[in-house]
Amino acid sequence: MDRKDFKIENTAITIFCSEKADSPLILFNSFNSDGAEIVDMLSKMDTPDFNFLNVKVDDWNHYLSPWNCPSLYRSEPPFDGGADGVLSLIEKTVIPEALKLINGSPSYIGISGYSLAGLFALYAICKSDIFDRAASMSGSLWFPDFVEFFKTNLKRKPSKIYLSLGDKESSVRNSYLKTVKDKTVELYESVKEQGIDCIFESNPGNHFFEPDKRCAKGMAWILSDNR
Repeated sequence: MDRKDFKIENTAITIFCSEKADSPLILFNSFNSDGAEIVDMLSKMDTPDFNFLNVKVDDWNHYLSPWNCPSLYRSEPPFDGGADGVLSLIEKTVIPEALKLINGSPSYIGISGYSLAGLFALYAICKSDIFDRAASMSGSLWFPDFVEFFKTNLKRKPSKIYLSLGDKESSVRNSYLKTVKDKTVELYESVKEQGIDCIFESNPGNHFFEPDKRCAKGMAWILSDNR
């Protein structure tokens, strides 16, 4: 795959372009990664050709939270609802620039993310009609009022949604985080009721165990139409 790096409004962007024309485009919001490890994992899996667009987001609690929420811990800043700004940047600038670089036109555009970026991926398909598929790995679906918002605010019905969670992620004391399994299952059941192709997978470990492997697994599922 051909790799290109650039910046938009101080946001670091990396795109891995498929040689095959009209391959789907998968956007991934990362924290401190260029996405190369996930691309390498996907290249070793049985997936169709794809383009991979990595957007490095620095201040997750601001840029990926849909609305205000208190901080989880005293040492961390609160969540202050900057997601709409990032989504606008992605829609109006990042994706149009990516489309200039890939071969042909993508058969569809998907969005994916881990943790709070997984929440953002699901928020994005509520606010934008540009995304046809979404993958939320260990998504922060504990976020207050999010599941209720998602149930009635899908911008368009996506063709596929992938959800996953570590089997120890809800075994915590924090009053927000301990609801994550119940909230994820609730959202999964709502998606299935709407007739959307969806899977919810449980992975071994806590929130921080093998995130790249979990991400590759989820993206492989939304990329593969025969699963």
